[in-house]
Amino acid sequence: MPAARQTIDEQAAEWMLRLHEEGFSDAARLEFEHWKQQSPQHAAAALRMQDAISRLQSLREQSAPAKAALNAAFSGRKPVTQRKPLLRALLIAGCLALPVTLTLKSHYPERWLADISTGPNDWKTLHLADNSTITLSGTSAVNVHFNSAERRIELLQGEVLVDVAHDSARPFIVQTEQGRMRALGTRFVVKRQADTTVLSMLQSRVAAQSANEQQTLEVDAGSRALISRDTVKLTDSIDPASINDAWRRHQLVVENQPLTQVLDEISRHRRGHIQFDREALDGLRVSAVLPLDDTDRALQLIAQTLPLTLKTYTPWLIVISQTQASKK
Repeated sequence: MPAARQTIDEQAAEWMLRLHEEGFSDAARLEFEHWKQQSPQHAAAALRMQDAISRLQSLREQSAPAKAALNAAFSGRKPVTQRKPLLRALLIAGCLALPVTLTLKSHYPERWLADISTGPNDWKTLHLADNSTITLSGTSAVNVHFNSAERRIELLQGEVLVDVAHDSARPFIVQTEQGRMRALGTRFVVKRQADTTVLSMLQSRVAAQSANEQQTLEVDAGSRALISRDTVKLTDSIDPASINDAWRRHQLVVENQPLTQVLDEISRHRRGHIQFDREALDGLRVSAVLPLDDTDRALQLIAQTLPLTLKTYTPWLIVISQTQASKK
């Protein structure tokens, strides 16, 4: 291939890697759009890369061996820098339309092969084979593992509401990097948040276990727990009825929560980028009911109660800062 095209294809491969490593953040997506607009060659390279990924996703039902390979490859958690050359080469190979089966055997990011996923503005409810129901909020992804011994949901990203159907022969488990939650009842919410998992119990109980299996705690309805790789601890009480209503209405209900965490949650439901200085906003807290289907409105509601300035530069970029008067 000509040197110029090879360079552009390598850049496109680097972009695919970056988008994965940054969790497909809106900021990275916006920069990627700018890169694609540099020339028709850039746009074509991006399309080739994205087409390779789309073909991967279209083969999800045949991808069980590839997922097993992915899990084995990532279990060692090698540094990203060690994986990059191989990943880049495989992405370029996909771009050149080599057999997709070869790409499926590569160390492709697990999220691209997720069984179920949602975009920033999407909410998705599915009825599983055992009559259980799961609902994914924006920018979420899960894998579903059902067999004769267990029913297991692997939460890769975002948040899931689980309503478990009774099956005395097969336990129902939700798993994340931080631990496992075995349902002893019916209804609960699990959220991935930085390096912790947040469990909110709406009905009955869940046995939550840390990833190192050193701590297990039964969490009752009306309680919330934080799960890390080595600990499980109760944090605060919740109102199950309020949370159920919030999921039905696609709302975010927060009570005295750090502003930065609330902005992170709104960002997950927004296609544009929210830019803010975490240190400058440290100490501000929010109590509100916010519409996640209208993130512009959600930000305006926050700005009405806190000393904040919102500046909208494009539909894709909002900059939030603390007002000067509040700093005196």
